[in-house]
Amino acid sequence: MKIQVKIIKENKDGSANAQVDFDKDGLETLVQWGLVAMLTKAIDEYKVKPEENETVIQSKRTKKQK
Repeated sequence: MKIQVKIIKENKDGSANAQVDFDKDGLETLVQWGLVAMLTKAIDEYKVKPEENETVIQSKRTKKQK
């Protein structure tokens, strides 16, 4: 697998322009990890959060004793 990042230019604001070279396996890895990162961020961002005055009750199921 090949993934190479070459900094082309460093900008005054601290960012940089870069060139990324990769082979087929590198592309597959970048797409997989990128998709996982986007889905993880979306799940975290769109979680349903209780309102300030709302109480969330969680229950634990226990096995009935015989």
